This record gives sequence, structure tokens and C-alpha cells, in this order.
Amino acid sequence: MEKNLVICIVGPTASGKTGLSIELAKKINGEIISADSMQIYKELNIATAKVTQEEMQNIPHHLIDICSIQESFSVADFKKMCYDKIDEIIKRGNTPIIVGGTGLYVSAVVNNMNFIEEDVNLEYREYLYNLAKTHSNEYLYDMLKEIDEESAKEIHPNNLKRVIRAIEIAKNSQKLKSKHMEEEKERIENEDTPYNFVTFYIDFYREKLYERINERVDLMLKQGLLKEAKMVYDKKLEKDSTCMQAIGYKEFFPYFENNITLEDAVEKLKQETRKYAKRQETWFKNKLDIIKINGEMNKEGQVNFILDNIKNYR
Repeated sequence: MEKNLVICIVGPTASGKTGLSIELAKKINGEIISADSMQIYKELNIATAKVTQEEMQNIPHHLIDICSIQESFSVADFKKMCYDKIDEIIKRGNTPIIVGGTGLYVSAVVNNMNFIEEDVNLEYREYLYNLAKTHSNEYLYDMLKEIDEESAKEIHPNNLKRVIRAIEIAKNSQKLKSKHMEEEKERIENEDTPYNFVTFYIDFYREKLYERINERVDLMLKQGLLKEAKMVYDKKLEKDSTCMQAIGYKEFFPYFENNITLEDAVEKLKQETRKYAKRQETWFKNKLDIIKINGEMNKEGQVNFILDNIKNYR
């Protein structure tokens, strides 16, 4: 059976994914599906670099502003919704273009990943959270290392939600999370996916990318980032919630508590964003089969490069 083409445009933050995807969509009757774990939230606009109505230039965009910061949303939810949108777009005779920097979201769709579904033991989850409060996040992370060392290597010690989830999986099932992921990799290698995914990665020299990141942070501040961060801070969400951990907000919390200066908070944000870009680069290059695009090339050149490379898939 002939497969339908799905284009993915990925890359680190500030690499120009949004602008490129819109220019490409104009050429191929494309519709854009956002693969950004923060742009799903209605209240978050500036720190997420969410595309504006004007920037969209009448190109349809999907999976943006689909839930509130008080609601939970998983990568499994994203995968299902993304596949639904791909089918809808294809039925309209258009080309789906998945665009974003959240590596796990893109991998979930491109690699057709399955996810462990377990009954949640709320009492045990509360116990783990209390352990973290009483001792530290590091204490819980050490617990995970004892149970499932391979999973621990993939999770940051301060990502309490993911640490707890990995411990829960190890306790509640007969299969460690790392073992599940290993089996998933093997299954993916031997299982056909329903579409022809072609993934383009926007590649920059690191120094140039870091320069773009610093400029973007300065622009966000002019657009009202501080006010948006204060809104998130004032919501008093659980500390392990996605929004409270998101880059662009948490760096300002010590400033709101009069513990650091605004200048220090801004510098910390730039530093954390650069680190995040480096992690994105590692993820995309290791987890996906990518075609690199020179980030220094102008948009027209980038679009033509993609058009040349998808000829064999159409």
C-alpha cells in the first residue's frame, strides 16, 4: 500500500522552525502540527515562542492552545491526537508538517511508540512525593538508580515527576521502564509505521545558535515575559507540574521571592536555554533519522532543499 508523506521539521530552540514550516506549507498545501509540549497550554505564549495569528499567514496550525495549565497532558495523549490530525489533513488532500522541539513528542509519532499504562497507586505516589519533601529530589533519584539504573541515566534528578513515574513503573509492573524502552526500540526496528515520515533538522554552529538564543530572550522580555512568568508563579501549581519546571518561568521564581536580581534571573534563563538547546541537539541526532538543513541558509534555500529531498517520497 502506498504511504502518505508526513514532513517533520525539528531542531533546537531559536533555530527558525516556525518560519521555515510556514514558508514550506505555502508551497505544498501544508498544514502544521505543533510538537511542542508547552505550546499546548492556552495561557503560555511568550516563553513558548508560540506562533501568532499574523505569523501563521493563514496556514492552518494544530495542537496549539488545546488545554489549560491546570490540566494534565501526556505524550501518549499527544501521539493519539497527532495521528488523528495527520489523518484529517491527508483526507483534505493536504500535507501534514510536524514542527517542534520536543523530542519525545516527535519520536512518539515518528517511531509509533507504545507507552506503559499502569494503574496509579495514589497512596504510594503521595509517599514518594513526601520522601522528596522530607529528604530531597536527589534522595528519590538515588532510589531510582538502585531500582532501574538505565532509566535514571535518561532522567534529570530534578525532574521529580519522571523520577517518580519510573519508580512507580518498576514497583507496579514486572517490567522496568528501561526494559520496556529497549523492547520498544526492537519493536520499532521490526515494525512498519503507517506513514512515510521524512525528518529535517535545522543545524547551526553552536556559537551562532547561542547568539540567536540570547537575542530571543531579550526580545521575549520586551514582549512581556516577566509578566507571564509572574502569572505562572502566582498560580501556585504543584512544583513538579510541567509549567513550574518549564524554562522561561522557573528562572524568575527566585527573583519574585527577592532572592536574586532580575539581571541574574535573565542570565540564568539564557544559560538554561542554551543547555536545553544542547540537549535537544543530542536527542534529535541520536533518536531520529534526520536530514540536516544548514541553518545559515536563507528560507528560500531551505524550502528548496526540502522540496528536492521529498521528491522520492511523493
